[in-house]
Amino acid sequence: MNSATTAALLARARAVLASGQPEMGEAMATSPVTRYLDDARLQRERALMRRHPQAVVAASVLRDAGSWWSGDVLGAPLLVARDGDGVLHAFLNVCRHRGARVVAAGQGCGRERFACPYHAWTYAADGRLRALPRAEGFPDLDPDQSGLRRLAVAERAGLVWVIPDPAVADADVRAMLGAYAEELESFGLHDHVAYGQRDIELRCDWKLIVEGSSEAYHFKIAHRETIAPLFVDNLQIVDEDGLHRRMFIVKEALREQPAPAQPEPRAVGNILYYLFPSTMVLVQPDHAQVTRIEPTALGRTQVFDIALIPAAPGNDRARSHWDRNVQLYRDTLAEDYAQMEAIHAGLESGANRELRFGRYEFALARFHVQLDAQLATGT
Repeated sequence: MNSATTAALLARARAVLASGQPEMGEAMATSPVTRYLDDARLQRERALMRRHPQAVVAASVLRDAGSWWSGDVLGAPLLVARDGDGVLHAFLNVCRHRGARVVAAGQGCGRERFACPYHAWTYAADGRLRALPRAEGFPDLDPDQSGLRRLAVAERAGLVWVIPDPAVADADVRAMLGAYAEELESFGLHDHVAYGQRDIELRCDWKLIVEGSSEAYHFKIAHRETIAPLFVDNLQIVDEDGLHRRMFIVKEALREQPAPAQPEPRAVGNILYYLFPSTMVLVQPDHAQVTRIEPTALGRTQVFDIALIPAAPGNDRARSHWDRNVQLYRDTLAEDYAQMEAIHAGLESGANRELRFGRYEFALARFHVQLDAQLATGT
């Protein structure tokens, strides 16, 4: 984060502290309950997500030549590999012969080739078809057209981003991630390593999770048992870069800083980046937490999260430090997730035909405007 951005964020936060009035939108907004209960819409949302970058794995997992990762994202089987020249590649993990999965889910290093377990069609780390048994049985096969289906991929902010739809394999992932991905790299995340990975299923629509991460109005109430004492009530500074959003959540520690001082924003607040459509990166004083959400069915969302820390812990004291940090993050999210599941459970009750967003919840309304626009254009 450059000095001009830092100065602007701190000035706006101090103005709110001085006035006692949060930054707000022009008017209240509503969100129809049907928006969260329509399976046809959900399938369109999943298709939209497949055309946008997904943070599939920490870059530290794929740092060395010959390293690889395999897993499913939004129903697409993916394989990401770094070849002997250090170039990162991503593919659909589907054999071009009979469609078998080439590599089981997992990760590793030291592999230059991947052989399908069904008929041993073998692919290089750059996706090219390198060998197949009894090749005389395929006299018309063009090896150059029979490699693994390529996907758009990029490494950014300590994460590997893949667009799971092969129809947009030529998309510029770095450009799609925009300025906030570059800003995240300014915190040194490109050198960080993964710690404490987990995935859980929630019984709620994915959009409720995005809404919950878009305002600080709930902090003093929902998080009173965890982080609430650390933060100023209902103070969030929100900015956008295209479809992406940055929210500066201000801590009480800013009150203790003399006005001319320009502390690092992460020392006096948390900085939450939302990278459309489904990734959140929370920058804290000495590390970051990454959460990717994936709708799996109506009212079901899979949540994947990892910590990005400066270096792998080398002793028990370091492990204990990071374990405490990760657990506090998860305890705080558990408070949010309980509310989101409760909200979803009540959507079909008839109590509300629409949900209401106050003026300081303007980022929620903006998210829906932007999402609806993307669904309308199919991009």
